[in-house]
Amino acid sequence: MRHLITAGLLACALSAHAADALPRYLTGTWGTAASLHEGAEKQADIYLLPDGFGALAGSTSAPRRADGLDDGKPAPRGIVGLPIFATLDGDTLTARLFLPDTLSAAEVKGAASIRLICRYQQAGPVMTCTGLDGAPMVMKRHSDTTPPDIISLRDSMRH
Repeated sequence: MRHLITAGLLACALSAHAADALPRYLTGTWGTAASLHEGAEKQADIYLLPDGFGALAGSTSAPRRADGLDDGKPAPRGIVGLPIFATLDGDTLTARLFLPDTLSAAEVKGAASIRLICRYQQAGPVMTCTGLDGAPMVMKRHSDTTPPDIISLRDSMRH
C-alpha cells in the first residue's frame, strides 16, 4: 500500500511538471538592457512563465531634439507589449503572438507569422534573438521571476 501511495504521489508530481513548456533556466525576465528606458537605442524585454506564456515588450529609441541640445532629462519613448507563447526545441526558443479566439481567420493568418527566434547560450546566460525587424539582439537574464502583471495577463486571456 505504501508503494502505491508513493507511486501515486510521484505520478502527480511528474504530471504537474509535464505541463511546464519551458525549463527553469529560461523562465523569468530577460532584456537587452537594464530597462526599456536605458540608453539612446531601442530596447526589448521578454517575460517567460513556465507554461510558455509570456510577454514581449519593446521601446523605441530615445528621441533627439531637433536643435541638438541635451537638457539632461530622459526623453519619452514609445513602448509596446504583446502577449506571446513560447516553445523550446533544443536550444532554440520560438515565441509567437498569443492570439485570442475572437480573431478572424484573416487576422490570425497575418499575426501567426510574427515570431521571435532566440538561441539560448548557457555562458552568461544569454539569449541571442532575431527581432521582429530581423536585427539580432542579445538578451541577458535579469531575474528568474516575472512581474505579477504577466501572470494576470495570462489569466485574463484564458477566460
